Amino acid sequence: MADHVYILCPFATKSGLYNSWLDALPLPYTVVDDFVVNWQPPDDASIIVTHMHYRWEDLSTLRRLLTDHPQIPVLVLADGILEYRNTWQHPGLAAGSMFQPLLGHKIACIGRGQARVIESWGNVGKCEVVGLPRFDALASQEVKPPTKSDKFRLLVATAQTPAFDDRQRATVLQSLKDLQQWIDTHPTIDGRAVETTWRLTDGLDEELGFAPRDPVTEGELPPMLEVMDKVDAVITTPSTVYLESVLKGRPTAILDYHNTPAYIPPAWTISAQTHIGPVLQELADPPRPKLLFQDTTLHDHLECRSPAVDRMVDLILTMIQCGKTAAEAGISIEYPFRIICSPEKGFFPVLESFDIEQLFPNVKSFQQSDLNALQVELNAAIKRLGELPEMLADRDSELAKALDLLDHSRTKRKQIFADFKDLQARFLKLKERLNKET
Repeated sequence: MADHVYILCPFATKSGLYNSWLDALPLPYTVVDDFVVNWQPPDDASIIVTHMHYRWEDLSTLRRLLTDHPQIPVLVLADGILEYRNTWQHPGLAAGSMFQPLLGHKIACIGRGQARVIESWGNVGKCEVVGLPRFDALASQEVKPPTKSDKFRLLVATAQTPAFDDRQRATVLQSLKDLQQWIDTHPTIDGRAVETTWRLTDGLDEELGFAPRDPVTEGELPPMLEVMDKVDAVITTPSTVYLESVLKGRPTAILDYHNTPAYIPPAWTISAQTHIGPVLQELADPPRPKLLFQDTTLHDHLECRSPAVDRMVDLILTMIQCGKTAAEAGISIEYPFRIICSPEKGFFPVLESFDIEQLFPNVKSFQQSDLNALQVELNAAIKRLGELPEMLADRDSELAKALDLLDHSRTKRKQIFADFKDLQARFLKLKERLNKET
């Protein structure tokens, strides 16, 4: 029987989470758009793929599939970044439904940082670092710096769902108001006029006083990635927008007044009103070490140095083979702890942005690029170092002599002081005798 992939997601063909890799799959697939708790996998089901792991219907279906069909692999897709509030402070999600534990054999994580967190929730051996196939095109593009301008162009964005209850929404709104107020009262940064583009969701733009847009008369907004091409820096609430912005090479700050753990630590964080000014100053002229940290964090939390589509297909095909092997032996499926192997052998790669000349612009030796001159200077330094032991021995000898002279001087000074005290005592006695005689 031919292998067949079943996708448990009613909108899979319209979602970049799926359609970015489905066409690369060398197997037929079916999108199950009406599955309910009692859905049964057909006889030709070789693997089941879904990202729906949050509602009771989804979890109940996954639990039953794992129990009743133990030889059919189940792959769950992580659909974006992890966010603390979405995991632990989302009133619409049942406790534990965020992969605690995973109801599936494997989960396709977007980066190794995410895998570490999900593994810590009782999922050791279930995490595979795949990346996000829908980001492949973006990740393969050459990073282009923003066009030169006498303005500092800033994009302010919010996540598709910036808050999960009224209290959180009020906090997000306050952070945006503080940012808006600071920009209004600081129209320039280092002589450059601040030009801000706001891309807000959940009606937050209207609450900040922006007039509602009419898409019929004003047209659709340009895609977020096109906007990023035209700005110098980005500020966003926790969102996959952060990953897109960093992939675009833009210095990016996270606006987060909630004071919750950051699963993706950015180089710049605005968690209080007092942070706004210093952060914007640096976004306008970002320090190289912070850009390096931003780049390093990106590659820790998004596997993007090679196409994620290839890893996704490899993962699916290998899981199918594991299922076949188990079915032939009549046993439960056994998977390797890691199907997708790191080309860096588990080590973190040295990034192109690690440029010591740029990181230490004030250190002259790092600016020297003449190899012959450096070799001559190094040879002279080595020769000089070879002379140091003899020089130090001479200095030690001179120091020993100086110490001897100092000891002699101290002894002589003590003797002079003793003679003085003796002479003083004689003088006092003589004076006393003379006073008695007179």
